[in-house]
Amino acid sequence: MAAVALDYEEEIFGDQMPRLWTAPDRHREMTDGCRQCARTDEGYGKLGCGDYLSTEILDWARGIGYVLDPWQEWVIREGCGTRPNGKWSSFENTLIISRQNGKSAILEVRELAGMYLLGEGLVIHTAHEVKTSQEQFLRISNSVLQNPALSKRLKGKPRASHGEEAIELLPTPTLILGAGNKWVHRSVASRLRFLARSRGSARGFSCNCLIYDEAMILAAESVGASMPTMSAMPNSQMWLAGSAGMEDSEQLARSRRRIVHDTKDLFGAEWSVTPHLATCPVDRERGRATNNYVVCDAHDDRDVPSSWAKANPAFGYRLSSEFTVNEMVTLSTVEFDRERLGIGQWPAEDEAWRVVSEDLFRSLTLENPGNIPKGGQLSFAIDVDDDGANTTIAVAWMHKDGFMVTEIPKNCARPGTNWSVERLEQLVNKYRPLAIVAPKSGPAAGIGDDLEKLWPKHHKFNTKLIRPGPGDEAAAFAWFIQQCHDEDKPLRHLGEERGYKLWHAVATAETRVMGDGGKTWSRRDSTTDITPATACNLAAWGLNKKIRNYDLLASVR
Repeated sequence: MAAVALDYEEEIFGDQMPRLWTAPDRHREMTDGCRQCARTDEGYGKLGCGDYLSTEILDWARGIGYVLDPWQEWVIREGCGTRPNGKWSSFENTLIISRQNGKSAILEVRELAGMYLLGEGLVIHTAHEVKTSQEQFLRISNSVLQNPALSKRLKGKPRASHGEEAIELLPTPTLILGAGNKWVHRSVASRLRFLARSRGSARGFSCNCLIYDEAMILAAESVGASMPTMSAMPNSQMWLAGSAGMEDSEQLARSRRRIVHDTKDLFGAEWSVTPHLATCPVDRERGRATNNYVVCDAHDDRDVPSSWAKANPAFGYRLSSEFTVNEMVTLSTVEFDRERLGIGQWPAEDEAWRVVSEDLFRSLTLENPGNIPKGGQLSFAIDVDDDGANTTIAVAWMHKDGFMVTEIPKNCARPGTNWSVERLEQLVNKYRPLAIVAPKSGPAAGIGDDLEKLWPKHHKFNTKLIRPGPGDEAAAFAWFIQQCHDEDKPLRHLGEERGYKLWHAVATAETRVMGDGGKTWSRRDSTTDITPATACNLAAWGLNKKIRNYDLLASVR
């Protein structure tokens, strides 16, 4: 294996922000009209009520001796944000990060703060293996016993008997969120228990905070057994923390999909590289064996310090280049990529991929395609889902390298239909497309009829309104399938991360038979909104129809 060229003259330190993350909205800054923001302590200045508690937790952690990295403080601030009613802004918190970066310190601060600062009655820490659970117990026990301010509140010594590891505090008057979301004073004797996961672990407990360590080895069955312990608590929270997943990491994979899609219904963060694809060019003359001979500037090479820093915020602090080189040489390619670069072997999604395979659709990704060109070789299309709840406007345009790119412009996949005609007018005025495609039948027919009434004003751009019928939609679907399977890959998209709405729509779409054995998209039978796929298909089909007769001078005003 070829040696890795490392630049030791320039110090490289880990990225303190993750490549992927999402978080629910909250008042990060003081917000007019929010009574809770108005009650801020003077010491917090312009801080919004959503960050009061997390700031207090961080101040408290520093006071008991925790010196956290910026990324660790950021995770606690995001994971412990609150809504104006005092409840957590995120019930679920997911941290995906390679080993030895400092994940355990974050869990320690959250667990100790739950006991000493928040007055949570029961915090449960679970791990896949007994030894991992015991190790975390010993870490926290030592922290508590060595700190007089913490140890004086202990109710006896930490309980270290096998399977019963726990830390319990003396009862303390505490202001907690009680039934009916009312703040009440209670005498709380907080406990922290450490359990190895099993079929029955955590059953029978009423838990305020449940932490799943080693979440890459977390079965749905374990979550089903333990998660209901929080159902009776008015303000409970769950944390999943682990390294990149494996083919059976189903529970962690579910959370990660929501992080990738930026759903904002959880706090989640993943430190990882952007890996090369199977379609990236390989050159055994110019490439390096340690990078699998891939020669590509669009993704992160696996054998350079800048990639290691991107996937490991502790790189340059607790992780060295020298040791990482040893890992890369010693571990298998799959293990190194998973354990140090954050590249998981995630399980297949619960999605059909019945139109085209996931691997085939991924191969159509065009990295860094640039911006939609103004004027000339592009077209827009609109479609509405079966119940009229969602509408999508898509665009297809010709790339300078000869590819046809299809995507969904900003603010063009939204609930309802009332906004769509006005948005299309804006797009036509800005981009001067060759065509607008609006189905003649189906849920989008009414929008097409409205466009026909308005269309004379757009003739100055020579933009044509195309109204495909059912037969045309079947032809468009057949054309789409042909383009996907074309060896030259003439049709491209933005990929899973930047074009996730199209990605998800194609993944979940169903088809139906039309006429004499032909097929087309089935809006009714698909389990999710597939209009990002149908609209992109129609936009590309419409552009293909018009581009053969394209007159460059017609688009010049």
